[in-house]
Amino acid sequence: MTFIIILLAIIAYYIYRIYRQKENEREEIANEKHEAEWEVKKKEKYKDYPHLYGKLESNWLEVFVHAAERNTPLINMAFMLYLQESTLIDYSEGSLKWDTLWDLTEELLEHLEKYHEGSNIEHLIAVCTYWQIASESMGELIKENPNTGSLSSGAHTSPIEGEKLQGRPFTDIEKIISLFPKKVNHPDKEFSFRDEKDNFPRESTGSKLIHERITI
Repeated sequence: MTFIIILLAIIAYYIYRIYRQKENEREEIANEKHEAEWEVKKKEKYKDYPHLYGKLESNWLEVFVHAAERNTPLINMAFMLYLQESTLIDYSEGSLKWDTLWDLTEELLEHLEKYHEGSNIEHLIAVCTYWQIASESMGELIKENPNTGSLSSGAHTSPIEGEKLQGRPFTDIEKIISLFPKKVNHPDKEFSFRDEKDNFPRESTGSKLIHERITI
């Protein structure tokens, strides 16, 4: 009798193993089908942004695509992301580099428009994503530094070391240009954010064309 009970238990165990394996296979197939369907829907949703889909963080892509579709002026949005932290940085090397990064952004947008594929909206979404992440990081640096009290209003201002902008995410602006293939009219030399000595960011006077659009 004991032998029969043990045998039945072993049989039940293997039947259960087979059942769970089949169930797991069904679940895996169902999940793969769901993911494939979801991927098709996302590709359709972002079909007008082929250079960004799958390359930018999906949450920020969604945010800025939504803003663009609501006719939000993305160039002004990017400028405000830069400006909101700029007003909290006391005069320092970091402040100068932060301002230079914006001037280079203007240069970059003009360069992309002239010499790289992709719509202007795609270019701006990539820039907005960069400035969103960069401004968050600058905000953290400001919190880490003491208030200089240089403003009569009492608003927090911080001196920022220039070397703090030498790494990520600030240098990630260099990745934007790789998102968009070159047009046939592209000059031999690619746009660079560094000077001849590899200093980042290089000096810049911005772009009159882009700045006028911000002003308007």
